[in-house]
Amino acid sequence: MIKKIAIIIIFMSFVLIVVNIFTIEKGDNGFWLRIISSSFVILAMFLTIRQKNEK
Repeated sequence: MIKKIAIIIIFMSFVLIVVNIFTIEKGDNGFWLRIISSSFVILAMFLTIRQKNEK
């Protein structure tokens, strides 16, 4: 169950990154903070999946 939720969150974060890239008006700090935060969410979900696989 946790793995399915993590995969859904990874997919949604990836979609948000793509949407942010295509709707950019200017490369201000807000744009980069949204990209970085989505990347951290993806990293956290990968680590969660890895931890669940080890147990």
